Amino acid sequence: MADVGPVLFAGDSVTRYQYLTLIHFLASGKYQHPFNGSKSLSNAHAHVATSANERFEKLWEHSEEQVERHRKGSDLYYNTDRDEGLEHAHLTLPLHANASREAHLYYTYVDVHSSQIKEAIEWAMSKREDWRYLIFNMCAHYGRTSMNTLSGHIITAFQWANLTYGEAFARAGTQLVWKSCTTPFKSFQDKIDAEEEKIARYAAFARVRIYDLRTVVKAAFAQHLTTTWDDETVHYLQFMYEQWNDLLLNIVCPVGDADADADADAVGPEE
Repeated sequence: MADVGPVLFAGDSVTRYQYLTLIHFLASGKYQHPFNGSKSLSNAHAHVATSANERFEKLWEHSEEQVERHRKGSDLYYNTDRDEGLEHAHLTLPLHANASREAHLYYTYVDVHSSQIKEAIEWAMSKREDWRYLIFNMCAHYGRTSMNTLSGHIITAFQWANLTYGEAFARAGTQLVWKSCTTPFKSFQDKIDAEEEKIARYAAFARVRIYDLRTVVKAAFAQHLTTTWDDETVHYLQFMYEQWNDLLLNIVCPVGDADADADADAVGPEE
């Protein structure tokens, strides 16, 4: 990942859990045990707490502890405030082979509307301008009645980003990426597919890359796999985040770099 360059994940809670699952893998060389219960990195509600805010604080605290235990010299900065809808994170991960080289993975929370993507991009560009990938997804908070606004929000935000930061993107080789919707509900599957088709047409014209997780999810549905916490949620069991992350790493990482980043002889026990 150090060879890839800085990567931003911007999205809702589904993206959060994918990010936390990924950084544990990069730090330790393996995914978290899937039945870790109250220490889960893919389900904040498994953490024992007296309030929602405390659950999410414990989620991030445990992720920080795991990253720093498994990779000497690593650092996970996070800032979260559930009441304000605020979540930012930045993982700095030195390579085993050469600690002077670092991977940088960021996360910021967005849920609905183009304005939130714009704010996420402004936040990212205020941190640095040498981004390699800016990966966006915001599907879980679009209900059946509002799903048909999704593509317009995404396209508007990406057009604004290219107009506002196009020169900086060109200098750094920054690639905008749309992470396709994983929302599982059959009741508005056709609407999601129609919105994804609109985004894909725009992406082909505007040189936006598609990180196609929807195909993975639909294949799992077709095989009648149990993939989510229950029938009423957009949140997935850990093995699905693992599949998505493996796909991402196979795309963006040269084989040698992936091996170096996910070194199996990590420090400390797996948790």
